[in-house]
Amino acid sequence: MKVDQEIYQHFSHADIPFIDKGLEWIKRVENTYAPILTPFINPHQEQILKVLARTHGLGCQSSGDILQTESIRLILYPDYFKPELADFEIALLEIDYPSKFEKLSHGKILGTIINQLGIDRKLFGDILVDEKRAQIFVNRHFIPLFIDGIKKIGKLPVSLEERPFTDRIISKIDYREQEILVSSFRLDALLSSALKLSRNQACQLIDKKSVQVNYHLVEKSDYQISVGDLISVRKFGRLKVVRDNGQTKKDKIKLSIQLLLSK
Repeated sequence: MKVDQEIYQHFSHADIPFIDKGLEWIKRVENTYAPILTPFINPHQEQILKVLARTHGLGCQSSGDILQTESIRLILYPDYFKPELADFEIALLEIDYPSKFEKLSHGKILGTIINQLGIDRKLFGDILVDEKRAQIFVNRHFIPLFIDGIKKIGKLPVSLEERPFTDRIISKIDYREQEILVSSFRLDALLSSALKLSRNQACQLIDKKSVQVNYHLVEKSDYQISVGDLISVRKFGRLKVVRDNGQTKKDKIKLSIQLLLSK
């Protein structure tokens, strides 16, 4: 279909495999006249699916419209279907642990799930932590795998139990907006200025596969950044380019960025 071919032009080369998968889902909805529930996906993938659904005249609803999480599940559906919260098949698991000894971090929980359970990242969503508690959103069909498979995180004994969504930890997103000067829109130039690193240090982070742009791993220092891009740097946190404020008299580019706390 010509419309589908035009869609590829609006996204990056790295998005092609996901676009192809999205078109497979849409074709299945059209052929079976039944809804499709996606695994957990990120906000960038969510936008891709919404564009695809709109061009094919299908309904599309995100669990994030109800639960307001970053990782979401999305339902593609024909016009007769009316999605409800239960249709997203998401569960909230509380990770109970002796918080007086040590605080669980997002990274430790993620590492345990990936390495200990050996499961696909698409089977679970946001990991929430505060000073005393930790939670994780999971695919409801895999609750026993999480509860039976995770008994320890690091050296801490843990137990998992399903909780209602009303018990979820409310995460506060703190960020600091500031203006930086860059010589170009190259990724290494932006990282150098925003994170106060040398150009060589910024390139090393990229070479070590520590940098993602809009949830995609980027391995080229000369990758061109755009306003609206979300950049994640391992051990440094995240930053978002929010405005292009023009150029200085010395041809430097003035950018407004938001520095978000490391998750």
